[in-house]
Amino acid sequence: MKFENRVAVVTGGAGRIGRAAAEKFCEQGVAVALADISIDKAEAVAAALREKGGNVRAYIMDVEKTESVQNAAKEILRDFGHVDILINNAGVWLPARFSEMTEELWLKMIDLNLNGVFRVTKAFLPDMLKNKYGRIINLASIAGEVGLPGYSGYSASKAGVIILTKTLAMELAKKNITVNSVSPGMIGDSPDATKLTWLERWGVGAEVANALLFLASDDSGYITGVDCPVDGGRILGPRFADVQD
Repeated sequence: MKFENRVAVVTGGAGRIGRAAAEKFCEQGVAVALADISIDKAEAVAAALREKGGNVRAYIMDVEKTESVQNAAKEILRDFGHVDILINNAGVWLPARFSEMTEELWLKMIDLNLNGVFRVTKAFLPDMLKNKYGRIINLASIAGEVGLPGYSGYSASKAGVIILTKTLAMELAKKNITVNSVSPGMIGDSPDATKLTWLERWGVGAEVANALLFLASDDSGYITGVDCPVDGGRILGPRFADVQD
């Protein structure tokens, strides 16, 4: 994949997907600003990647607070000079059926998962506009496409991310800035995988990171406004036990 003198910002960088994305970028020679609400965890990930030769720095960023986002953005732009790639990965997954959901819990997921994308993108977009180049990739979810019982707040917030992605793609197309989203399915490990995905397994963070890497590369220049599911086929619908090989 093509990367030349690129700098990537990864929010939620200390998490499973954030760390996997940072590692993939480092392998391609991309400089990485690892942003997370926990500076200790971010520093630990950054240190591990630096030991492997990566150009990585850690920053504290709370995407629910505009001042925190703006302060981190200023530090990142000061340290790296420019930002070419933005991975909006920070998010929260909180279960609650709608009948039992509090307004506080609803607003928490909307603010972190959707408003967080707004705040971080607003902070870095001026630099991309100035440089007439950008790759913005937002982490959505298949829950934002098809819904997920017991996770109405999460599903709604991720649906918002998908529509925001498409709208931004249209607004920024003439500025040489592409905007796409990636929707993971079940990522981790569970014995229920064979019942829930057509590929009969759960995914791993590196598989999501591979999609992020491609969409962040120069090779993806003709792709914008798409939501890329990385879900083992879960978005196709339930796996039927009577399907024969």
